[in-house]
Amino acid sequence: MKTKKKEEELRKFVFTTKNIEDITGQMNDGVVMKRYMNPWFKGEIGVRRNGITFAMTPDEIQEYIRCKLDIQYFAETYCRIKREDGSIGKIKLRPYQKDILDLYTKNRFSILMSSRQSGKTINAAITMLHFILFNNDKNIMIVANIAGTAIEIIDKIKSIYINLPFFLKPGIKNWNQRTMIFDNGCRIKSSARSKTPAIGFTIDFLYLDEFAHIPSNIIVPYYTAVYPVVSAIENSKIIITSTPNGMNLFHKLLTDAERTEGDPLKNNYKAMRVYWYEVPGRFVTYYRLYPTRIASAGLTKETLLEQTMAMFSGITNVEIKWNSDLEKDVISVYNNDVCSEEMARTFRITDAAGQELPIQAVADVTTWRDEAVKDIGGEDAFNQEYGLRFINSSKSLLSESLIERLTKSKAEYVHEEVPEFESLLRFSYSDFRIIADDDVFKPVDRKRVRGVISIDVSEGLGQDYSVINMFRLLPKPDELIEAQKSQYTNMSDFFTLTQFGIFRSNIVSVKQLAEIFYLIAFVYFNDENFKAVLELNAYGYELLAHLPSVFDGHNNYGSSIFMRFKHRADAVEEKVGLKVNDGNKNLFVKEYQEAMSKRAFAVNEENTIREITTFVKQVTTAGNVRYAADVGNDDCVMTLVNASSVFKKTEFRQMCEDYANTQLPPERLAYFNSILRDVEYTEATDYSALINVNRHRRMMRDYGQSTARTNWFS
Repeated sequence: MKTKKKEEELRKFVFTTKNIEDITGQMNDGVVMKRYMNPWFKGEIGVRRNGITFAMTPDEIQEYIRCKLDIQYFAETYCRIKREDGSIGKIKLRPYQKDILDLYTKNRFSILMSSRQSGKTINAAITMLHFILFNNDKNIMIVANIAGTAIEIIDKIKSIYINLPFFLKPGIKNWNQRTMIFDNGCRIKSSARSKTPAIGFTIDFLYLDEFAHIPSNIIVPYYTAVYPVVSAIENSKIIITSTPNGMNLFHKLLTDAERTEGDPLKNNYKAMRVYWYEVPGRFVTYYRLYPTRIASAGLTKETLLEQTMAMFSGITNVEIKWNSDLEKDVISVYNNDVCSEEMARTFRITDAAGQELPIQAVADVTTWRDEAVKDIGGEDAFNQEYGLRFINSSKSLLSESLIERLTKSKAEYVHEEVPEFESLLRFSYSDFRIIADDDVFKPVDRKRVRGVISIDVSEGLGQDYSVINMFRLLPKPDELIEAQKSQYTNMSDFFTLTQFGIFRSNIVSVKQLAEIFYLIAFVYFNDENFKAVLELNAYGYELLAHLPSVFDGHNNYGSSIFMRFKHRADAVEEKVGLKVNDGNKNLFVKEYQEAMSKRAFAVNEENTIREITTFVKQVTTAGNVRYAADVGNDDCVMTLVNASSVFKKTEFRQMCEDYANTQLPPERLAYFNSILRDVEYTEATDYSALINVNRHRRMMRDYGQSTARTNWFS
């Protein structure tokens, strides 16, 4: 009887974190535990056995609640993964990974286009595991382009689960390559791609990985069948992830997800993109050192590092490390807005005899991108898998570092209700939005603001957008002026057009757009403080025709607000509006590239930034070059292209002069004028940390930034 009673008591064994640690220690020492004292599924340490009783401490209860409510806290505090060196450690989420977790958890339907090697599988694994841990009786289905990918995702989930503390784990009832069943009633199952969903399996959470790479004849019928079933379940989720792969269903879902709220073609998905350059450490130029060449120059790796650090001190970080794979010392020069890749490539060293040599004389010069292009098999493959290009032969017009800076500068925009608009308009103007940043723009100051308005007109039939983009004239930041001042030749170089307002709609008619533009330019702002650039193509003339008669002619419209341009190459007279055609578009795009690289624009609105990332150079099979969006629309970015034409106009330069003389503090105006009086002096002082001024001039000339300086000294 005693023995039977003792066994019954032992079977009521209550596990705690403390006694589990003791038991696990004994098992690791080879002690065989009785089943009721073994907390692990089939003896596999880290996998909780189902049906056991576990008592949480008060602290564990609090942590459980916090993890349930905050997935980022759960991820960074308790999720551990295998690192590159083989060790197990906590996950440190990158900024974009936090955004991905927010995307997945705060939205019912999510679509992510992400570069290779950006950690998207880890994000998906964390999200699905978190969903399972803190719910009951839920089913997750994982579908991928190949079975091996789905198995890899389940392996990631298992790996994170094993390394969780015991109090966070539900028990396991089934644990194999394709299926996980938990004792809280939840299941994770992977499925081979098929035209029809699994029968008899309710899907609460559908994860579709590498969606664009599943053949259309399979994924289209599958998605068409599964979406209504999943969406009909309360609180269900669908997550789609992929790299691009041509113009297919993934392309359509993504582009429709990226449409503005209120657009009749917008779907219910929330979209996000992650580019290769958002992964830390990828903007870097490598100098792979050759010891024999360095010795021939009478140098050592230490003296070479000193010269490199002297060149780039105060501009960027420089470090040297031994690369065991290459069996070489490698100097890394991290690139940024000021220290471009071109600067790093054109760096010149001084040998022991005082002669200047290109860095290539003693080192191989490469970048992370160069190596990735070689490893993946060429530029087209890189553009698709890392550059997120739907058209492989397309090429970004701006550097990745510049685009990265733009994505980080995204600001919140809000709709402003304007009494004058309310009383005059007979349609919604909810697409009129201004930046929610008082440092950039305060509505109370609207009559004093100076700037440029750029207009792109569409027909308003739900396809292309009509855009009125608003830019405020502001001085560039001090650090940018310091970096660029050797290139400045006139007062306008000190200024930037900072985006602060936008109207973007694809359902307003041209007549309605004329009313909106009139209210913005002549009522909301002081029209004497603004110049407008209007693209005449297609519907620009119609807009001009409507303007004199808006509000039944009760207006004070005047055409002097519009910039004037020559409409033909041989024209003598300038006329209202800008004509863009095959003959001059390339020139305007080149001016746009130059303006963006000089940061003559400060862009911060989400739709404009997204269009900048997709506005590319495309080469047709016939060898013709065209500039357009490789996905979605390009109406916002075309307002930038068109507005780039103002920087060489006398009216713009006069606007900058007026601002400088009337709104700048006297000491700041004196500083600007001192730079213009003596460019040579400021060039030397601005780069005092470099080896010498002549070398810097040569470096700058080599990557094409000496034109303005040459003109100044001529």
